[in-house]
This record gives sequence, C-alpha cells and structure tokens, in this order.
Amino acid sequence: MDILIGLQWGDEGKGKIIDLMSRDYDIIARFNGGANAGHSIYHHGERITLKLLPSGIFYAHIDNIIGSAVVIDPLALKSEIDLVETLVQDSLENRIFISKKAHLVLPTQRYWDIFLEESPRYPSIGTTKNGIGPSYAHKALRQNVRAGDIHSARFGEHVYHILSRQYDELEVLGQSMPPLEKLYRNFMEACEFMQKLQIIDTEIFLNQALSTNKKVLAEGAQATFLDIDHGTYPYVTSSNTIASAACVSLGVSPKLVNRIYGITKAYCTRVGNGIFPTEISDPAASDLREKGNEFGSNTKRPRRVGWLDLPALRYAVMLNGVTDLVLTKADILNGMATVPVCTDYDIQGNKTALASLAFAGADVQPIWKFLPGWNDTKCEISDPTTLPEELRAFVSFLEEDLNVPVKYLSVGPLREQLITLAH
Repeated sequence: MDILIGLQWGDEGKGKIIDLMSRDYDIIARFNGGANAGHSIYHHGERITLKLLPSGIFYAHIDNIIGSAVVIDPLALKSEIDLVETLVQDSLENRIFISKKAHLVLPTQRYWDIFLEESPRYPSIGTTKNGIGPSYAHKALRQNVRAGDIHSARFGEHVYHILSRQYDELEVLGQSMPPLEKLYRNFMEACEFMQKLQIIDTEIFLNQALSTNKKVLAEGAQATFLDIDHGTYPYVTSSNTIASAACVSLGVSPKLVNRIYGITKAYCTRVGNGIFPTEISDPAASDLREKGNEFGSNTKRPRRVGWLDLPALRYAVMLNGVTDLVLTKADILNGMATVPVCTDYDIQGNKTALASLAFAGADVQPIWKFLPGWNDTKCEISDPTTLPEELRAFVSFLEEDLNVPVKYLSVGPLREQLITLAH
C-alpha cells in the first residue's frame, strides 16, 4: 500500500495528483475527514470538486474505499454520486465500498458546528460548518451512528432519538434551525440511497486485495499541519491527517506500507486562523492569490498566502516518513526575479531549523534565502530536460535540504502538466 498526504495546510493539489496516479492502482482508499475536504480534478476539461468520493472515481477499473475514520454526510454523498454519475454516464454502485465503521454526520451536527463557530462564547476556528467536528466529537462520546447501522431494523428510531435530543439542546442555546421533521426526513431519504451501496468490512477487503498483490493508494484529506494531534492546534481539523493514520483507518498493518508521497506547493497557503510564519500581506499576496487561484475548492474562501516554509516542511517530512515528494504550482512563481524561501526560524533569538509550529504564542521571525527565479510563462513542458535551469536548481535545492527526491513536478492544473522526474 502506498500513501499520499499533504505536507502543509491542505490545498496542495492532492486530488489532481491522485487522479493522475490512479491509473497505476487497483484501489484508492480515502482514510480521514469528511465533506469539509475538497479535492479538485479536471475531467474532460471541467473542474470537479470531490468532497467524499476517493479521487480514483473517474477510472472504471478502480475500486474506491471510504475508510472507517471518514465521517460521511449521507446527503452530501448522494449529491456527489449523482453529479459524478451524470458526468460519466454510468452507475458507481459497484465501485464504491464504505466501511461499516464509518460514522455518519447527522443534520443536527451541522447546526452544532454553526453554533460553535458563531457563538461569542466560543473561539472561532474557521471550520466549513459541515458538522465534521461535532460528528467526531459524538463518535468519541459513543453517541453517534455508523454506516453499518443503516441496515438495522431500528435505525430510524435510533436516529430520531439522537436528533430529537440534539435539536432540543440547540433550541435551548438559541440556535435557529429548520423543523426537526424536515431534517429527519431528508436524512433518512439519503440513508435509503446509501443502502444501495456496498457497506462492508473494508479492512478485510483491503487486506485480501493486498495479499493478492493488488495495488492500493491511501488518500489523505486536509494535510499535516491540520492534524488534530500534530497540527497547529486549535486551528486544525478534527481527524488525524498524517500518513500513519491511514493504517488505523483502513485496518492495514504498517508492515504493508511501501511508498509515502508527500505533496507541497512551491509556496504556502492556509485557510482560517492560526500561526503562519511565512505569510505575506502586501500587494504580492493579492497577486499570488489571484495567479494561483487560491480560493477554497469547497468554501470559496480566499486563502492566506506566503512563501515556502522549510522548517515546517522538514518537520512534515519527518513526521510522515516521506519517501517521495510531489512539488505543485511551480508555474505560479513563473516570472519572479527571485523566489523567497524560509530556511530557518528566529524564535526569540534562537535559530530553529525544524519546527512543529506548536508555539502559537511565540515571536517567530523567518530567516530568508532568495533563490533565482525562472521564466517559462507557457508551462507546456513535458520533458524534464527542458525545464528552466533555475527551476531545476530550485528542485535540487529542496531535494538536498529535505533529503527526499522530487518524484513529480506539477506545472499546471491539468493531468498532462505533471512531469515525472527521473533520478
């Protein structure tokens, strides 16, 4: 099994990379997150954002797994499947396998999320308000329902009991909501749709596939610094996003992991609040944001932007055990005279080369290195030997610093704009 994860704060281009790599795999398995994660893929020239479906869904030969640590909003899943089926003109039922243990996002949990984000009693984290955090919270409290429960004879009764309780609690807090019966009815209709899908013991399915030499790629949502334990807490997501989480969610032994692909942009972005040492706010930020189309694929919110952060990247490579790097959006930096890179931090007079970003209250000053820029505005390169010398030097600089080879270099949003680098 190979694993692909983001090394920054998300939005590194995982969907596109997985979509391209998928042709070499038999199974793509999503291992964390929910409908708060948007992976953008170009299908026949049209940009599609997948939120729950694994990114191999457009390949007819691929089985797509949704693992146990994913939280599934049945309404969002139905909507997404309907969209993709319209595009591919085919049924997806035989290619989607959902873990019995995956928890469901209840409609009241969306309103818990809204309340926690908007109430002055709580700090705003900047969530997507899709109910992801409350679903994980109720999972930990053992007060939720799972995908495998859908086939239970008393499923509807159980759901209504939970919804009623949460609805009453939210009403007492003053949260505005639609009628309970409408929430319940819409949710149950989506669950009826889910009953048509294959809800199975995905850990058994995957281990049997691996025992017969099937190729599996585990797909992570969000990224390293949004990990609930190792990210920039509290401004993180509600699940574990690092590579080792794939083994837990999918029920696959770490002994069966082969390659770990880590994706990074040639610069940095993040959405929402929290520490961002290399953030820029001058006119260069607006230019970079517009040129890179740095707006959330799911929320459409403008992303914060900054230059590449090596202390954070070194930490992410270490934490995930990355064997191969994927460098994206190199084309966005085209035409710059020099490319700023943060090589170290100055934290209250101390130079730091490796950082967990857990020091939210500290005064962090980036130490900069300026590398020669490159100029290839067309970005129609397919042969790595024709890359601008300055871009090749930039790639070599990262490989030497991180001690990991760059396997793929992305110079545009389309499949054919991903270059495989030989070593």
